[in-house]
Formats: sequence, C-alpha cells, structure tokens
Amino acid sequence: MRDLRGVRILIVEDDWVLAGDLARYFGNMGAVVLGPAATVEHASMHTEVAEAAILDVNLNGRRVFPIADELMRRGVPFVFFSGDEDIVIPERLRHASNLRKSADSYAVFDALFPPEKSALAGRPAVNLSDNVFSLLPKLRLAARLLLGDVGASDRLVERTLERAIGEIDRRRPGVSTEDWLNGIMRNIAGSGGTSLLN
Repeated sequence: MRDLRGVRILIVEDDWVLAGDLARYFGNMGAVVLGPAATVEHASMHTEVAEAAILDVNLNGRRVFPIADELMRRGVPFVFFSGDEDIVIPERLRHASNLRKSADSYAVFDALFPPEKSALAGRPAVNLSDNVFSLLPKLRLAARLLLGDVGASDRLVERTLERAIGEIDRRRPGVSTEDWLNGIMRNIAGSGGTSLLN
C-alpha cells in the first residue's frame, strides 16, 4: 500500500458512517483528512489546500459540482462517490472516476491513485488517457508523492511536459500518454529531483 503521509485528502460525504470509514482508511495510510464535509459550503473551506478528494455527488439534494470545478481548476485529482444512479455528470467533469457507494475503500484508493502500470496489471486502458489535460491532476499527485514538496512537484510537472514536447517524435508506439509522461517524470526526478526543491 502506498505511503500517503502528509497528503491532504478532502472527503465530501453526508453519510457520516461512510465518511468515517473513508477517513479512517486514508488516515491509516498517513493522509491528512480534510473534513469530512457534509455540505458544499463546508467543503469549499478546504478546496485551496486539498491535494486529492473524494466527492459524494449528492449532498442532501445539492450537487457537489462547484467543488469539483474548483479542484479541477487547481489540478487536484478527485473521484465521484455516489449512491445515485440517475445523476448526470457534466461533460467537463467526466474525466474523473465515478464509483458507486457499494465500492469498498480499496476501489476508491485505486480510482484516486491508479497503479502506474495499469495496462500491465491487466486493467483496461482509459479512453481519456491520451488527453493531457485530463492527466494533469494525476501527474501533479505523482510528482507530490515522488518529491513531497508542492512547489517542487509543480516544477517537476512543468519540466516533464517541456521534455515531452521535445521528445514527442521519439515516443515508442503502443505506450499510453500516461505511462510515457510518468516515465519521463521518474527519469527527471531520479536524475535531478533535488534541484527542484530549491
């Protein structure tokens, strides 16, 4: 299980039993749990510092989409976690995973922090994996887990994208954009990650 020490995870959930289970699960991995928040207003107090989020779509009749929009603006990865099957996710937010509340905490973790080699693990490739914009939240979180510093992590993502532009002609066929960018990021972090901390 990955070490999430210090990663600030926002939990937005109006079912207190479920919210408590999620908080314990991620807290046991060292994450700093923000909330749990049961309202859009309470959740909005944490969006500026959250580094990942689990969002119940329906909060006592109100949609959580304004929180998702703010997290997306900041490049923060999030997953929707809903008990309602009839709620339509807006097109702009469909890059995020949408899990049923019957899913367990492991499935939530896997959706929020997908394995780096998902194709090798026999998992189907996500259609949006070639959309760099949709990958930015995952890249930022991967950089945060590699370096542990927010500013350095953002610089690592910038350098990764800059190098990718220069190496696009040498990209191996059949490698997903996500795996390709993660490989570049690991190489940069391994060869000069400490310089990004300054």
